[in-house]
Amino acid sequence: MKLKVVLILVLVIAGAGAVFVSMGGLTAQAATTRYLTAVAAVGDVSDDVAATGAVAATASYGLPFGAAAHLVDSSSSSSSSSNSSSATWTVKTVDVTLGQAVKKGQKLATAATTDLDESLTSAINSRRSAALQLEIAKENLDNASGTDAIRQARLSVYQAESQLAQAESQQHDIEAQLAASTLVAPIDGIVAAINISPGLDAPAGDAIVVDAGTYQVTADVVESDISKIQLKQPATVSVDAVGSDIDGTVAAISPAASSTSGGNGTTVVSYAVTVTLTNPPAALKSGMTADITITTASATNVLTVPAAALVGTTGNYAVRVLGPDGQPQVKQVDVGLVTSALAEITSGLNQGEAVITGTASDRTQTTVTNGFGPGGGTFVGAGGGRFQGGNGGAGR
Repeated sequence: MKLKVVLILVLVIAGAGAVFVSMGGLTAQAATTRYLTAVAAVGDVSDDVAATGAVAATASYGLPFGAAAHLVDSSSSSSSSSNSSSATWTVKTVDVTLGQAVKKGQKLATAATTDLDESLTSAINSRRSAALQLEIAKENLDNASGTDAIRQARLSVYQAESQLAQAESQQHDIEAQLAASTLVAPIDGIVAAINISPGLDAPAGDAIVVDAGTYQVTADVVESDISKIQLKQPATVSVDAVGSDIDGTVAAISPAASSTSGGNGTTVVSYAVTVTLTNPPAALKSGMTADITITTASATNVLTVPAAALVGTTGNYAVRVLGPDGQPQVKQVDVGLVTSALAEITSGLNQGEAVITGTASDRTQTTVTNGFGPGGGTFVGAGGGRFQGGNGGAGR
């Protein structure tokens, strides 16, 4: 009988304990706040502005027959020239190929000039005749006597001078057209387009386009970052298509803003920033996608902590460290460069000290494996307990 009573009491106590636990009676004991920490270390801090654009030649020249070379507007999809001649030009030779590197003054193409040659011969004869008529008119003026004769002789001289000027102008125009029948490179560069073929009439507009051998990238930088950017700042340009990082320099900052629609009905305001490239690789081509990174501030070989470790405001920053009792303590620090990732500590903290960067709750006593990636991390409990993971291994 006594044994049955004892068993009943044990079952009652066990049941009450289960109810107590299920209602959170042990939560305060099992639950602990753990702090995520990082060690202050010497390193480099840089504040960077990133944007994406497209590679383009720093200058592009269109060459039409019958007119001077002109700069092509890179923002326009048309390569036609308002300076192109209205005359019909039959292509005689094309002396370059697409993508060929050329030197300034190098001959690129020629057009047939049979009609122009005949016109020039006629214009030269007309000029010579006008010059002879002027000499005769001047002799008549020298030999004229009497008021009426002298007046008439002077009028003849003026008319002869006018005819000679017109003949000379016509000859010069034809000579200029003859010169424009041969296309030459206006700069050292690369043949970017050939719109002509031998034996066919050249189309209206540019017959050949020559790009400069130097490149630039223009990208839109959001308004929150534009104030950090200045002319001549160094930049790095990454072009995945050629697997290369290229040095660059900020060459232009547009004063005019552009707006695009963002998510949730917002408007994104940005400014065009142009970066010129230094020593681009031979494989680089216009139109390739490029990511630019502009370093706006940097500090090297300084004491750093994650920016998440900072508490307070500018001019009154502090970090939290764990005291001997495992509780957070505040330490005032002086900071230098602060970015979204790292902060430079100039005083108030020593290399190797651990600072609190956040908290995490662990309500179980279960051993966790693979709790961290290869970099590892450390959780330190408020009671001084330590949970550390590294290399994807077990914690303790």
